[in-house]
Amino acid sequence: MNMGQSGMLFVFGMFLLVTAIIITGIAYAASASKARASASREAHYRELAEKASADATEIQASLIEIKTRLASVERLLKEGD
Repeated sequence: MNMGQSGMLFVFGMFLLVTAIIITGIAYAASASKARASASREAHYRELAEKASADATEIQASLIEIKTRLASVERLLKEGD
């Protein structure tokens, strides 16, 4: 192998190494971005679930109040008969 071929082989090897490093970096960045997006999505779902739970509790309390008022009105109507 002469000097020209070994130099070309060296340059080609370095090109492959740099390409592999760039591809690995892009894959790592994509994976990290996907993980951040997933964590953000899970946080939003958790927040939505907490809000839904609080709303359900509020609706249940309102329903109990309405049932109590209805029972009171029914009692008044029965007493009026």
